[in-house]
Amino acid sequence: MLRKAGLFIMAFIMGLMIGCATPLVVDYDYDTTYDFSKLRTYDWLPSPPGNQIEDMTEKRFRSSVDTQLQAKKYSQSSESPDFLISLQGIKKTVEKGSTGVGMSVGIPVGQRGSVSVGGGRSKPRVKQEGTLNLTFVDRKSNTPVWQGTASAEIQPKTSPEEQQQRINQVIAELLKNFPPKGK
Repeated sequence: MLRKAGLFIMAFIMGLMIGCATPLVVDYDYDTTYDFSKLRTYDWLPSPPGNQIEDMTEKRFRSSVDTQLQAKKYSQSSESPDFLISLQGIKKTVEKGSTGVGMSVGIPVGQRGSVSVGGGRSKPRVKQEGTLNLTFVDRKSNTPVWQGTASAEIQPKTSPEEQQQRINQVIAELLKNFPPKGK
């Protein structure tokens, strides 16, 4: 019986941890008339104005994109690439509900009644949220042909290795729809 109770408690705690995990929201769009089969080589565009990704983090994102595109048989070439990649990050502070902090005291009144007296405060939960925009531009026509966006809560106080692991997961999820499947 104790063993079943222990397993139930562990399952409950794991469920809470999974439920509290920050969801990754990924979206993509592409030019449905574009022939993606002709793409073989790519290069990077300079960071656009307003880019809010720190230099080390941008380097991690680019490295992850390079690795995953190479796994899909694309190669980086600065000489006449087929498409160019723009990477932009945006950070914003959002309030995600609030946490109540308070105390109350029950005072007995009569034989079966009680009155509660107490007070409390609500403290907003503030989080950093990041959005990554990855845009693939046809070099010859200079028009966007594929765009992916990923949004999630930014995890503070993580090691560089943990950051790279999370970035790899984000980019893998983002690029799983590139190139688009044919009709």
